[in-house]
Amino acid sequence: MLEQLYAWIRSVAYFMVFSAVLSHVIPGRSYRKYIRFFTGLLLVILLLTPVMKLLGMGQEFLAIYQGTAYEEELRQIEEAGAYLEDIGSSDGLPEEAGAGEEEAEERGDNRISVEEIRIGQ
Repeated sequence: MLEQLYAWIRSVAYFMVFSAVLSHVIPGRSYRKYIRFFTGLLLVILLLTPVMKLLGMGQEFLAIYQGTAYEEELRQIEEAGAYLEDIGSSDGLPEEAGAGEEEAEERGDNRISVEEIRIGQ
């Protein structure tokens, strides 16, 4: 228990040093207020982490995050699948290219045939 407290205090100290360095490295004073606001929010989260662990809320936040991350990844995969299906359709192909397509589809053959390849002309 004492080791966990020590690790938590060490991580807060590292974060404070990092935020101080970041605020001095950023050129211009106009951005400092945004950097301080953002680092303040992160500091609040960092300070509340042990309390959330004691109350068991850490697992709930993790489940919520993973649920939204999973939904986003699923949406991206579905969009990619729809895009690949659109590419694979023969709607945009010229008539010559799609001539033997019905025969190949009946056979279950999904290969693309090339009449001639010219290199270096």
